[in-house]
Amino acid sequence: MPLFVGGEFLLICGLGLLVAGLTTYIITWALVVVHLRDHHAATYARISGFLFAPYAYGWYLGARYRALHDRDLNALAVPGSIGAWAILIGGSVALFSKYIV
Repeated sequence: MPLFVGGEFLLICGLGLLVAGLTTYIITWALVVVHLRDHHAATYARISGFLFAPYAYGWYLGARYRALHDRDLNALAVPGSIGAWAILIGGSVALFSKYIV
């Protein structure tokens, strides 16, 4: 029985982390895309502006925004990068919790 309760706890924590990361990612994405459109057109064209495009998500995970050396963009993109990692970690924890039982 204690393992089952631990699995449920991990599931709830993982889903909470996933939802928090998703919220952060979505909110900051809109701000980052507008900043890229206005200041870094080449990067904006590469990312294509779609929220969950694999390149765009990898751009956040790899913190590739730092290569542009734009302090304002860094301030906008760091929370989104943390959110992107929270989505991955939360989803992984939630999936892992299903196999503990």
